[in-house]
Amino acid sequence: MNEIKCPNCGQVFSVDEAGYSAILSQVRTEEFERELKSRIEMIEESGRKENELNLNKAMAEKNDEIGRLQLELEQAKASIGKNEMEFDMVLQKAMAEKESEIVKLNEQLKSIEESGELITKNEVAKAMAEKNDEIGRLQLELEQAKASIGKNEMEFDMVLQKAMAEKESEIVKLNEQLKNIEESGALVTENEVAKAVADKESQISELNMKIQQLESDAKQNSERMEMAVTKAVNDEKQKYEEKLAASNEALFRKNEDLVRLDGELAKAKLEGEIALKEAVSEIEKQRDTQKAEYEAQLKAQQETLEYYKDLKTRMSTKMVGETLEQHCENSFNMIRAAAFRNADFRKDNEVKEGSKGDYIYRECDDDGNEIISIMFEMKNEMDTTSTKHKNEDFFAKLDKDRKNKNCEYAVLVSMLEAESELYNQGIVDVSYDYEKMYVIRPQFFIPMITILRNAAMNSMDYKRQLNDIKNQEIDITHFEERIENFKTAFSKNYSTASKQFNTAIEEIDKTIDHLNKVKENLQKSLNNLRLANDKAQNQLTIKALAKDNSTMMQMFEELENNGDLSIE
Repeated sequence: MNEIKCPNCGQVFSVDEAGYSAILSQVRTEEFERELKSRIEMIEESGRKENELNLNKAMAEKNDEIGRLQLELEQAKASIGKNEMEFDMVLQKAMAEKESEIVKLNEQLKSIEESGELITKNEVAKAMAEKNDEIGRLQLELEQAKASIGKNEMEFDMVLQKAMAEKESEIVKLNEQLKNIEESGALVTENEVAKAVADKESQISELNMKIQQLESDAKQNSERMEMAVTKAVNDEKQKYEEKLAASNEALFRKNEDLVRLDGELAKAKLEGEIALKEAVSEIEKQRDTQKAEYEAQLKAQQETLEYYKDLKTRMSTKMVGETLEQHCENSFNMIRAAAFRNADFRKDNEVKEGSKGDYIYRECDDDGNEIISIMFEMKNEMDTTSTKHKNEDFFAKLDKDRKNKNCEYAVLVSMLEAESELYNQGIVDVSYDYEKMYVIRPQFFIPMITILRNAAMNSMDYKRQLNDIKNQEIDITHFEERIENFKTAFSKNYSTASKQFNTAIEEIDKTIDHLNKVKENLQKSLNNLRLANDKAQNQLTIKALAKDNSTMMQMFEELENNGDLSIE
């Protein structure tokens, strides 16, 4: 049987396994629905974000490609414009130089006319007009050639330099001719003028041919450049169209995936709704069944409560308290043999400091180690009692009894404050004021013992380990004490031995000093003996001994003369 507390009234009911499983199924169904809804939202959000990312990526690639093509076109236009500007500058410079040379030649011809030469003014004017016409035509053709040359800058520079060199050569020749005319003063005949005009026409013809060749080359180069630019643009356009087609195909596939995901999502939603409806229907059926069962149980409990209320009105205050104690004791004894074989539950008859509790619960393991101990206090009163007590009035006494009897927990089994929602909701923990103290109603008497006992049993391993650690610490302490004793004894022995060793060293030092003194005395004696020996060797002679003895000297001289003795 499982117990469930009503969230509205706080009443605790016992539910069989089937009802409990049905409630769990209901909770799991709601969790499944929430999880399903969450997964569906995640799938939708993920698909939407992925499509947005792919679309943005494709659009960015297209914009980059368009920008690159536009940049290449702008660069091509800028290059063409730059070449045209450079060509115009070079052409203008060349034309300015030619105009300057022509002005100089006109001035020289004018000076020749004024000096009285045979060349007539009309002929010179006609020749100059023809020359100016020819120059104007050449300028027009050069302008046309400039428009057709385009970007071929290197070839134009080479041709222009060659034409400029020829013009320079022609100008040099004309200058030399004019110089010769001025120096020689010779008359210019009509034949010579005609010859000069023919030479000019020949040169102009050659220039026309060169200009035509230049125009042809420029046109061919321009056509080649246009073809190359057109080909490059077409290639880039084809690549862009291929990329655009691939991007469109990818978007199409993404749209197909979205459609498929939408279908799967709709199917999942439909299946979830069907499952939810079925679960709701099943839960409603179970709820109705459980509601009927709860109502029946509630009715039975109300009848029991009315019975006890009626019973209390017929009892004295002492009888009411004794009835609660007997109820708790009987409830415990009914399951003692099955659940609490090693437990000791009895009344507290030992008075300490003028106080005692109602019951003490103790339980030990097979080794005699205490598992748990609880001090119980049972409090009840009649509804008609004038003096109404509160549960907190007994907390201090219960805590004192717990400490006096060395109990781990304190539990107040109370019927006081019958209308209090706090105490009617179940087990109340008041350890915030008094350590390890709880307040319960009588119906929670056995469950409270079971909860505390199971918690203590679960912590037995830790208690054993703690005891082992304490024993190890005791062993370590004893070991340390033995080490300290050994160190003390060893230190004492060392001190004694060290003292004796120092004494022996001092005695040895004294002996060494004495021997050194003996050594010095012996050395002094040896020195005196050496001196005596030296004296004996050097001073002890016959001559020295007989020095002041004339008789002995005479005898020794006779012996020496006879050869029997040598005197030194």
